[in-house]
Order: sequence, then structure tokens, then C-alpha cells
Amino acid sequence: MKTRGVPACVGVILFATAGALAEPAPDRRVGGYATAPLFGKDVADAASFAVAAQASVLRTAQRGRRVRLELVQIVSVEQQVVAGMNYRLTLKVLLNGEARLAEAVVWRQAWRKPRPDQLTSWIWR
Repeated sequence: MKTRGVPACVGVILFATAGALAEPAPDRRVGGYATAPLFGKDVADAASFAVAAQASVLRTAQRGRRVRLELVQIVSVEQQVVAGMNYRLTLKVLLNGEARLAEAVVWRQAWRKPRPDQLTSWIWR
């Protein structure tokens, strides 16, 4: 009777091991970016923060000259779980009235008050 249970146990172990060794789906790599919904309070807050922070950087670089940077549309969003959340945003913006595309990365740690967000990257496309 003991020998009948051994093949069943081996089968269960092999099945469980095969599942654990299977690679995750391409857009769900562990530690990587995954597509996220365009709408949501956190995404909207991250996009608004990115535009305001970049406008500040541009004003500093222009030595106080007027720079007008406005968010027009969130084109795409990816998120990455880190010590908080990274949002990689493709944004359509107006820079002094001219339409431009930019990719921004905002690192958000919601528990950090009063400033939970940090702009870690801004690349013009």
C-alpha cells in the first residue's frame, strides 16, 4: 500500500516544480515594468507632478525666463513595483504652445509626506 502513494507524490512534486520554474508572461517580468491603466488618481497625480517638476527644472535652466509647460494627455503608462512604485509615463505636453512628447519616470512612495513623488527621468521624444 505504501508503494502506490509514491508515484502519486512524485507526480504532484513534478507538477508543482514545473509550475514554479515556468517563466512569467513577457509583460509581467518579475521586477520589470508592466502596462498600467491610463486612468487613476495615482497616475494622474504622477503625471501632474512630472510636468510641474520639469517646468521648474526648465525655469531654473532658463534663469527665470518664462517657461510654460502644460499636460495635454497621458499617452501610455507602465508601472514597476520597487520600494514604492515607479511610473513610466509617455506624455503629450505643450512647451510654450508647441506640442511635444516626453517620457517621464516618477518614483512614488505614498507614505512619504509631504512629498511622496520624485521625478527621476524626463526625456523629450
